[in-house]
Amino acid sequence: MGIDLVAARQKRRLMAVMLADVVSYSRMMSRSEDETHARFSTYVSELIAPTVKKHGGRLVRSMGDGLLVEFWSAVDAVRCALDIQRGLAERQSGDAEKMQLRIGINTGDVLVDHRDIYGNSVNIAARLEALALPGTVCVSQSIYDQTRAQPEFFFAYRGARNVKNIPYPIHAYQVAYERIHETFATLLVANWVKLIAAISIVALAVASVASFLVFREQNQAAGRTNTIVVLPFKNVDGNTADEYLADAITDDLTTELSRLRRAWVIASGTAFAYKGKSTDPRQIGRELKVRYALEGSVRREGPMVQVNAQLIDTRSGTNLWANRFERETGSLLDLQDSMLLRIAASLNDEMVQQGVRHEVGTLAADGNPLDERMKAMAANTGYPTPQKSLETRQHAEAGLKADPDNARLWGLLANVLSSDVLNSWNGAGKPEVDRAEEAANRAIKLDPNTTLAHYALGFVNRLRGNHRASLDSFNEAIRLNPNLAKAYAQAANEMVFVGKPAEAIPLSEQAAQLSPKDPSFGVFRWVKGRAYFVVGDYARAIEVLEESVNVRPNLWFSQAWLIAAYALTNRDADAKKALETFRKTSFSKQKYDLNKITEYYKDDQYQTETLLKATAALLEGLRKAGLK
Repeated sequence: MGIDLVAARQKRRLMAVMLADVVSYSRMMSRSEDETHARFSTYVSELIAPTVKKHGGRLVRSMGDGLLVEFWSAVDAVRCALDIQRGLAERQSGDAEKMQLRIGINTGDVLVDHRDIYGNSVNIAARLEALALPGTVCVSQSIYDQTRAQPEFFFAYRGARNVKNIPYPIHAYQVAYERIHETFATLLVANWVKLIAAISIVALAVASVASFLVFREQNQAAGRTNTIVVLPFKNVDGNTADEYLADAITDDLTTELSRLRRAWVIASGTAFAYKGKSTDPRQIGRELKVRYALEGSVRREGPMVQVNAQLIDTRSGTNLWANRFERETGSLLDLQDSMLLRIAASLNDEMVQQGVRHEVGTLAADGNPLDERMKAMAANTGYPTPQKSLETRQHAEAGLKADPDNARLWGLLANVLSSDVLNSWNGAGKPEVDRAEEAANRAIKLDPNTTLAHYALGFVNRLRGNHRASLDSFNEAIRLNPNLAKAYAQAANEMVFVGKPAEAIPLSEQAAQLSPKDPSFGVFRWVKGRAYFVVGDYARAIEVLEESVNVRPNLWFSQAWLIAAYALTNRDADAKKALETFRKTSFSKQKYDLNKITEYYKDDQYQTETLLKATAALLEGLRKAGLK
C-alpha cells in the first residue's frame, strides 16, 4: 500500500517545540523511586502544567523524567520555559537537593499524529536540551531570531555545535530574564583512543585542542599528566597599539585552560618570560619540563580578529597541527570559547568555564568594557611595577563605568588594589584595603567563580590579621584554578602565619614548579626560605633564600632574612658581606634600618604567635650581623 503524501503534508504544521529533561533523574531514582516520581509529578501538576496552559502551550507528552510541549508562538515558548525554571528555583530555594531541568526550544515544521509530534525540529530541540546547563534554557537560531527584539529576554551565544544525527551545526543561545553573568560550558567527551582515530577532527580544534591535546600525555619525568605552556601570542597586524590584545588573549587562555581537571599548565608569568624571544620549542620543553607548547598570533583587520594557533611537540619540535579562528571583535569571548571547548573535547576531560560574558559590541569603541578589561589584563602581565599597577587599575575602573556588572573587572580591580597596599605603591593604604574588599565581594556576588576576587580577599584578610580566612580564600582560588602559582605561594605564606610552617614548604615548591620563570619567582623562594627559617632549619633556609636574592635582589625582606640566617648559624663573614649589599641596595628609595624593620613587623598581620617568634629571631640575627 503506497504512502498518501497529501495526507502526510496535511499532518505537518509550523510550531515552537520545547523539550525539558530532569537533571540526574536516574541517580535520584536509584536512591528513592517513589519519592523522586512523586516529587516530579507534583511539580508537573502544580507548576509546569499550569504554566504551559497560561502561555498557550500544549503538553504533548510526559516521559517520566521529561516533557514535550508545543506552542504556536516562539515568544510564548520562551516565556513559559523561563517561568518554569524560575518557579522551580523559587519552590526549592531551601532544599538541600534541588530537582533541576534542562530545557531546549526550537521552531520549525513538525509531523503530527493523533497523539504525538515528530520530525527534525523535535530532534533539534532535544539536542538543544542536552546542551543546556541545569536550570537554564537553550534555544536555536530560529527562536533567537523571532524573540531577540523582546526587551525582557537576554541572550548569550553558545556557539555553533555539531550534534548527533544533525548534518549541520546548530547555533545555540542561552536565554534568561536577567543579564547572563556567568558562562558554564560543560563537556563530557569521547575518549582519547577515539580522538586519535579522528585526528583530522582534532586538527580543526587546533588552538584549543592544541593546547590540550597536549594534556592527555603522561609526563613521567615530572610525575604530572597533561603538561603544556601557552606561549605569548604575537601581534602581527603591524599596529603596536594592539599589542595588549595578544597579551590578554594569552593570559585569558592560560587561565581558562587551567580549569581543566588533570591539566598541568605553566603559569602565564613564566610564559611571558619568552615574550619577544625566538626560542626553540625543544629548549622550552627542557627548561619548563612540559611536553607541549601552544603558540600563535593575533591579527586585527577592521572589525575582525583572527587567531592562528599551533600545537608543538617539544620533544621533537614538530608541529602536530594548526588552525585558524576568526571572530568579530565583539565576540572575542566566543572565539575563546570555541578554542577552549575543543581543547576539552581533545582531552577527554570535563571543562567548566567560569567568567562573566557580555554582549559588548565593537572592541575599539570608546569605553568598551571588553576592550578596557583586556587592556587591564595586558598591563597586569609580566614584571610588576607601580606604573603597570596604576595602569591596570585605571583600565579596570574605566571598564566598570561602562559595565558595572563585570565580575572579572571587579576581581582584577580588587587584586591590583590589594597588591598596591602590600607593596606600598601608588599611595595605597587603608582606604584601598576597604575598596579591594568591596570590589572582591562585588565580583563574587556577580560570579562566585571569579578566581582573582578570592585571591584578593586573601590579601585583604591578611592585612587585617584574619589569617584563617585568608588561607580559606587562597585555597578557594586554588580550587577554582589549580594552576594559579601565586595562590599556592600565598597559601604557603599563610601556613606560616597559622603556625604550620612545615606545610608551607611543599606548597611553595608547587608554586615554583608551576611557574619557574615567574616574575614573582623570587617571592616564591622567599616564602619557602622563611618557612625553613621558622622551623629552625637555617641551613636550608640559607640555600633557598640565596636563590631568592639572586633572582630578585631588590626584595629587602629576602635579603634581611638571609642576613639573619647567616648570623644565627655563625657564618659571620657571609652575614657581613650580605649586610653590605643590603645597605647599598635601593628598595624603592627606602633604606631599611633596624628601627624601620621593627616597626614594619608591628603591623596587624604579623601579630600571630608563630610570626612574633620568627620576627624576634629575625631581629636578633640582624643585630648580631651589625644592622643598626
